[in-house]
Amino acid sequence: MYTREASSLDLFTDSVRLMGDATLCGVMEFDQSLDADTLQEAFHACLMAHPVLHSRLVRGNDPAVWEMADDVCVPPVRVEECPEDYHSHVIGSVDPSGPLQFRVRLLRRPSGDVIVINLAHAAADAFGLHTLMSQLLQEYQTPGSISPAPGGIPARDTLWTQGLDLEGTPESLDMKVINPLWPDPFGTSREASAFHRECISPPDLGAMRSRTRALGGSINDLVMAAYFLSMSDLTGHRGPVDIFFPVNLRQHLNDGSRVMSNQSANVSFALVRKEGEGMEEILSRVIRETKLLKKTSIGIREQVLMDRASDPEGRQVQEMAGEMAALQKSGLADVFVSNPGRLILPDMAGLTDAYVCYPGCYMPANCFITSTFRGKMTVTMGYQDSKRAREGTRKAMELFREYLLGTVSC
Repeated sequence: MYTREASSLDLFTDSVRLMGDATLCGVMEFDQSLDADTLQEAFHACLMAHPVLHSRLVRGNDPAVWEMADDVCVPPVRVEECPEDYHSHVIGSVDPSGPLQFRVRLLRRPSGDVIVINLAHAAADAFGLHTLMSQLLQEYQTPGSISPAPGGIPARDTLWTQGLDLEGTPESLDMKVINPLWPDPFGTSREASAFHRECISPPDLGAMRSRTRALGGSINDLVMAAYFLSMSDLTGHRGPVDIFFPVNLRQHLNDGSRVMSNQSANVSFALVRKEGEGMEEILSRVIRETKLLKKTSIGIREQVLMDRASDPEGRQVQEMAGEMAALQKSGLADVFVSNPGRLILPDMAGLTDAYVCYPGCYMPANCFITSTFRGKMTVTMGYQDSKRAREGTRKAMELFREYLLGTVSC
């Protein structure tokens, strides 16, 4: 029996289930039908290539561990008939305490099939989901190209701070990384998760990139500025507020590593919007703040606090997630902005579109995920369904698009 100690980040993303589903979704659209049996074999190959995906997260009085399943029982990939608007069929939770950390589904709509990957966020982040999507298509086209992993569960350097100088980093007596909070614009809901999707065309995306680069920033800066402004308009709240956003540490280190893991750290900076300020003022402030973050070891403060505050069983992480759940019931919502970057997938006949979404959210209000595929940006916003949440999400997306596209004509 192979085991590996779970990190505080693993425990945090697992504890998020207190507030709803914590499952990432990868979606790939086709204009033709696919073979379910071949997809089944590709699913099995990807599963065996990453041992953490056929392990279960064991929590209790002893230190929490990932425990690899000795006998892997792979569920069959069944064809699910669905209408052209398949979005309600994408969502499907994956429980980290079970033996499998992801599942593959084949949706058959009139215009062509859709592959959906549901991945437990405790096992991997959006960057890992990108890897999984790419490998699944690769194995579908070239069976046997993905090799099984030898041995047990490889060590994952989620404790990225181990090799860094921690002098001067304060220890936290309690975990307060979720403070301050936006007021919840949509109200609380106990309904099922859903997501709303918008697209930015390649020409507009190119123009936005050129605009932000001319100011010394990146498209990530523009996304965060537009997000802050849209939520400020929606809620009337001008700050100060901390903007939290996940940074993939492997991507930031640029070491080419593709280990399936949860390698993100949440970093943040505070923003205040003064009367009359718009995109020009806020974008320049965001660019300045992210440059300051990048001068240091990005994510170190937040990650050290999380690592140090977590006992081996993750009780403090569980308590922190419980506090977040209580805030959810009181009508407050956390804010997360995720930009996984470019979605690079193998060329495959019939593949027309692909995107990532996180329907479950951390809180009932909002969790933006942006990614680009073939030059087109996809923006998805997850929420827990209700009439008010649907209307609020549409309004938030309209404001977000207006601020993004407003930079094109500047």
